[in-house]
Amino acid sequence: MSKPRGSTALDALLEQACPGERGASRRAVLAHALPCFNSRGIEAATIEDLRQRSGQSVGTIYHHFGNKEGVAAALFFAGFDDQSRVIAERTEAVPDAHAVVVALVAAYVGWVTALPELAAFLFMARETVAQGPHGDALRERLEARYTPIDARLAEGVNAGLITELPTELIPALVLGGAESYCRGWLAGRREARPTAYAGLLA
Repeated sequence: MSKPRGSTALDALLEQACPGERGASRRAVLAHALPCFNSRGIEAATIEDLRQRSGQSVGTIYHHFGNKEGVAAALFFAGFDDQSRVIAERTEAVPDAHAVVVALVAAYVGWVTALPELAAFLFMARETVAQGPHGDALRERLEARYTPIDARLAEGVNAGLITELPTELIPALVLGGAESYCRGWLAGRREARPTAYAGLLA
């Protein structure tokens, strides 16, 4: 079975999410769940599919993740948390609100370009996770990701550098174009990598 694009980066990401020898079986399930979910969809994929692909027993999968939806949520949060880490690293040290926007978009498209299969899964799975038993955890993570960014943008508003906007609109306005382009690229409808247009998308 061919490894997905960005598999080296994916291996490192999963090692961080499920570290050490004790996390090896979890990493195996998550690594093989990614192409399974992307090709079949979360609803159509089965525990048996995950067992066959990962080489782990059904009991091991249930022990670590509870059910198929638990596998999907664990994979989603592994990707989301890594994406948030990259965004935080790029945005926390910049000098002003405009630089925050540029850094946020650059971090986002850079992450998608480096991990395209996982990025495609995050787009596909987000609504499923948000509407399921892990929805509160997702909302908490979203708040943790964007609260520092909102604070930096508020500084720009107070300084008269940017227009005041409802907080809930900011992610859509700042990342809307980048997300749209990334979706098109992942679907094969755009040729240039998202990083090629990071400056324009910001």
